Amino acid sequence: MTLRLRHLRMRAVTSAGPYGADIPFAPGLNVIWADNTKGKSTCMQGMLYALGMEKMLSPRREVPLPHAMTSFLKNDDETSETVLESAVSLEIENGAGHVVTVHRPIKRTNVDNRLITVDFGATLTNPEARPESRNFFVFDGGAAQREDGFHRFLEDFLGWKLPTVRRYDAPDGKLYLETIFPLFWVEQKAGWSAIPAAIPTYLRIREVQKRAVEFIMDLDIHKLELERQRLQEQFDQNARDWGNLWDEMDRYARRSGGKTEALPQRPTVVLDELARGHVLIAEKAEWVTLRGLLTQLRTRVAELNAIAVPAVGASADHLVRQLESLNKEVEAANRLRIEAYMAKQLKEADVASLERRIKSLTDDMQKNQDVQKLQRYSGSVGALTPDQCPTCEQALVDSLLSQEVLTAVMPIEDNIEYLRSQLKMFQDILKREQDEQRKLEVRAAQADRELNEYYSQIRTIRADLIAPTGNPSAVAIEERVRAEARIRELESIQSMFDDTVERMQTLAATFSNLLQARADLPADKMSPLDRAKFDTLTTLLRQQARAFGFSTFDPDELTIDEDTYRPQKEGYEIGFETSASDAIRLKWAYQLGLLELGHQHPTHHPGMLLLDEPRQQSSSKISFGHLLERAAASQRSDQQVIVSTSEDLETLKDILSRIKCKKTIFSGYVIKPVSA
Repeated sequence: MTLRLRHLRMRAVTSAGPYGADIPFAPGLNVIWADNTKGKSTCMQGMLYALGMEKMLSPRREVPLPHAMTSFLKNDDETSETVLESAVSLEIENGAGHVVTVHRPIKRTNVDNRLITVDFGATLTNPEARPESRNFFVFDGGAAQREDGFHRFLEDFLGWKLPTVRRYDAPDGKLYLETIFPLFWVEQKAGWSAIPAAIPTYLRIREVQKRAVEFIMDLDIHKLELERQRLQEQFDQNARDWGNLWDEMDRYARRSGGKTEALPQRPTVVLDELARGHVLIAEKAEWVTLRGLLTQLRTRVAELNAIAVPAVGASADHLVRQLESLNKEVEAANRLRIEAYMAKQLKEADVASLERRIKSLTDDMQKNQDVQKLQRYSGSVGALTPDQCPTCEQALVDSLLSQEVLTAVMPIEDNIEYLRSQLKMFQDILKREQDEQRKLEVRAAQADRELNEYYSQIRTIRADLIAPTGNPSAVAIEERVRAEARIRELESIQSMFDDTVERMQTLAATFSNLLQARADLPADKMSPLDRAKFDTLTTLLRQQARAFGFSTFDPDELTIDEDTYRPQKEGYEIGFETSASDAIRLKWAYQLGLLELGHQHPTHHPGMLLLDEPRQQSSSKISFGHLLERAAASQRSDQQVIVSTSEDLETLKDILSRIKCKKTIFSGYVIKPVSA
């Protein structure tokens, strides 16, 4: 996860011949000096352009380079030359020691500047090399995902695996490189305007700055957050699957006059609770277990099969008595059915009344809350008072009742609390009433079922009584058939119940695994390593702010907000209370802090920091000197810091005489005539 710049080459073809600039880079501190407007920042932007990072600056498609590489350039005598064609090349190295050279046209006839050519070797520092080359595209859709996209190649080259992040107006997608580079590549125009970085927001990534900092610091926060979300989604899906199984089983049992009993309606890891579940069947106005009823029916069928089917004549007297008994049972069943339907209708009315009451309470509470909100707002605005109408100025009573009511009423806060308690009470009552309503529906359905069976038996008996005496009794045959059909029906319910319990056991095992996975997550939103990284970065920020001369307040009061990752003081984000120069010092401290954090903890920082004109807002020369001294120390860890500046040359030479660095000093314009 390392990026090293090795060599930059800028080339422009004019009618007067080729122009260009070559800037070699070394590990550690690299200082590039040129006067203002002489092309120094052109080279810095040229490197960004070579890597296809212009969208870090703007969403526009224009080449982000000044006229020196696009239209005309100037000589030291201020004469101008028209640029016919131009290109930029950049040699880079990764942590594995692999070197590639990137070539990109700036202005070239018949060649699209979205094409980037990569030489798989050091073709700038070793002109004799003839490595393989390959073309990639950039700036178009898919450049970060597809195999021929340059940013996909660059991500792999750096050894990064960019995370998936949430977006505002599109499905989840990859965190783009353009959002990460500003944390270690500070360009002159907009790069110094924000701490920690001016990260582009037009890419529509949610909390883009947080996601970028989390990646650079290799924090577990986002991963833990995503893991918690993933677990919660799995919990919700597990509960839905469980609830669907329970509802499906209960509906199936109700169709046959039964109900599920003691079967958990929510996921559980206690398998004994599943073992206690069973099905009850309504039989003769009583609830009996399905297994017990099956045993009775099977015994009865076995008894019937053991005897021959009697003839109608032999059972005539028995049929008459049975018919009389059935008529009495029909009368009793009809009474029970009428009672069940009357109770069901009353219960439906009660439920409807409770629902209306709950809706009314909900509306009342919302109105009271609105009044409470208006009272709070009137107190802050100062133009409204809670006891006077803002329009007609008549006196108002602190109540939603008529203003003519003169009796004392409860304050609005007590009203809201009272309504909330009433709402909770009626919601609990509604739940109990709905449970009773479902039971009455089962009773009514069972009454209908019993009556239908009685009427069917009566029809069969009457048919037997008028049939020839020698015919086999249809009643006896039908009893056998009805019992066997009922056995098959109950067996299908039992089979489905057993299958439901088995599937719930699988869901219970999944639920147990999810509970364990959630328990394994840290209770804090940060992992211990994240906390250590934050503490280290805070220490580095304070140390460097003090070294750079930060003076708005004591640097020891600086902390880093755990939600925004920005510097703060006493819980408040640092804004206009700092001077412009102190804001720049804080920016230096933060950027170098991210770089040096890799000394003590594993991060995704590439170990390279580029600062284009860091002495902004007239920061003191002493502070600038301390910045270069601190940056030079990065060589101890084989890191690289590139600083471009137009600081007074004599002052700069005095600073650089005390530190070890690679100096590149240009006299006049940076882009000069070169040999072909």
